[in-house]
Amino acid sequence: MEIYLDIVILENIVINYLILLVTSRFSKTKTNSLRLLLGSVTGTAYLVLMILLPDTQVYATLFAKFLLSVAMVAIAFTFRKISVFLKTLALFYAATFIFAGAAFALMFFSKDWGIIRNGVLITPLSFIGARWTELLLAVALALIIFRVIWEAVQSKFVKEKLLVNISIAVGDKSIELSALVDTGNSLHDPLTNLPVVVVEFSAIRDLLPDDIKSIFERNRENDLDSVTATISSSDWFTRFRLIPFTSLGRENGMMIGFRPDYIEIGADDGKKDIRDVIVGIYNRALSANEQYRALMNPELI
Repeated sequence: MEIYLDIVILENIVINYLILLVTSRFSKTKTNSLRLLLGSVTGTAYLVLMILLPDTQVYATLFAKFLLSVAMVAIAFTFRKISVFLKTLALFYAATFIFAGAAFALMFFSKDWGIIRNGVLITPLSFIGARWTELLLAVALALIIFRVIWEAVQSKFVKEKLLVNISIAVGDKSIELSALVDTGNSLHDPLTNLPVVVVEFSAIRDLLPDDIKSIFERNRENDLDSVTATISSSDWFTRFRLIPFTSLGRENGMMIGFRPDYIEIGADDGKKDIRDVIVGIYNRALSANEQYRALMNPELI
């Protein structure tokens, strides 16, 4: 068999990168493209070693492969708690197994699989052209499967009605309130794709500058011309977003939102600090008895 090592390397860098990217997306662990690339290159370097040194069995042991996965996750992400690392590692394994299963399922229908050397599948030259098509289909199938499984897990462990304490901070000001984890709240900022926490204006009034307060006090939040004129001249111009929505009793609506410095979810040692989030301002009561004053996107839990 004729093996093109550069193609094998490129294939595996791409797949490793996608697996780490999916892990980042679903674990909500912060990282960047360079770290993801370094992690994927680390995994590919190990694979090349397995191909070039097939008689060195120590690299093919289960323990060695476990250390590789730990190294890839450690390189690709930053962790402050061991519990977060273990959760991310578990999601990395889940993504890996799903990607591998999807790839083998599609390759099963191919006439020429190639050979397996030291646990590494190597395809022949005649299959290389079709290989990229198979990989793209496998990636799409794996993402669909992972999404379905993740949503099933979320629906099982995140209740339809779950109250949590949150704190929203801007500058030297912060407010605390109760939020309802609402599986119906799937709002995202269309510009940054960040999840949105919907908060009552009356609960968040003290955090807002006077010019923005006046919009809601005069019930002008649905007057797009007035809103854009006020926001464009506000000191908070860079913080604000306009978020389209089709819920909360209105279709094709536009909600004013802003990016806080951070929000905290939970209490005491279980607090979760989140900076990649948008706060949407709603000028009505969300709960008749004020049991909660915000709707939390379940992605943030």
